[in-house]
Amino acid sequence: MGRVRVIEVFAPLFGHWQGVEEQSASPWGPATTARAILSFRAEVGGSAMVSDYRQVRADGSEFYAHGVFLVDPALEVSWWLFDSYAEPPAVATGGWRDGELVLSKASEQGRAVHRFGIDGEELTYAIDIAVPDDSDLTPFLRGRYRAISTH
Repeated sequence: MGRVRVIEVFAPLFGHWQGVEEQSASPWGPATTARAILSFRAEVGGSAMVSDYRQVRADGSEFYAHGVFLVDPALEVSWWLFDSYAEPPAVATGGWRDGELVLSKASEQGRAVHRFGIDGEELTYAIDIAVPDDSDLTPFLRGRYRAISTH
């Protein structure tokens, strides 16, 4: 198989999205609501997708992240998310499952499952976490976003 161009795999996500989130209490902070902006675009000649994320929480604090997505010929996705907590990222892996991009990772902090999907005109983003990693997954973040521009 040849090189897979990310536009073929990630087309539904491309563009700029803005919306609201609900975040549950966690070891990193209290429960909160937030506004967020996400963007997804092809880079490196179409061989990678990158994402930018900015979250502004109800108390005014902010969180930033930059993601790099790669896809192999078997259509398995690898994702590295660099964030404003400045910890080296663990790679999340997965792919499209039942209309959602599902990516799982494990690190010293625990396990996380990230799900991106399209629901009509909206992007949905959900994170479930297990802290410690041998505990059950619980909802951590739920977000819904509207396209503010597409590519």
